[in-house]
Amino acid sequence: MQITEPVTMLTDYAMGAASLFLGLVLLRHIGPSNRTTIRLWVISYAGVCIASLLGGTYHGFASYFSVSGLRALWNVTIYASGFAGGCIVAGAVASDVHGHKEGRKWLIAGTLVTFAGIAVQQTGFRHGAAFNHNDTYHLIQIAALYLFFRCARVVEDRRES
Repeated sequence: MQITEPVTMLTDYAMGAASLFLGLVLLRHIGPSNRTTIRLWVISYAGVCIASLLGGTYHGFASYFSVSGLRALWNVTIYASGFAGGCIVAGAVASDVHGHKEGRKWLIAGTLVTFAGIAVQQTGFRHGAAFNHNDTYHLIQIAALYLFFRCARVVEDRRES
């Protein structure tokens, strides 16, 4: 079996496993004061998991897909990523993060780490033949997912005024 980008595939799958784990842990923290917020964050982690698994398949098994199949796989990967990002924003907006100093700190940290990962990915960085900018981004984004997780664990739903 020919794997086209083994490290990228593995780091993508690692990000999928991390997001699945973090989402499942968050599910155990649903309570009466954070139902909406936690559900949105869990859905975002599910979206990241789906995008990561599809992205890993795209990078690892590209030679087994037709051009149109590969394009469709990538499009669904991008849509799942965008959906997950939208749910992260929705989770932050639905929460009291603006009035919660600790939650705000974790949200800002996760956002900054995400932007750092995007910046590294855009450089085209390579460390040897096997480790590239995508792999670095995936590892940085796993750290950002953990920071977002810390935010989601401490904030509560925004109260109606």
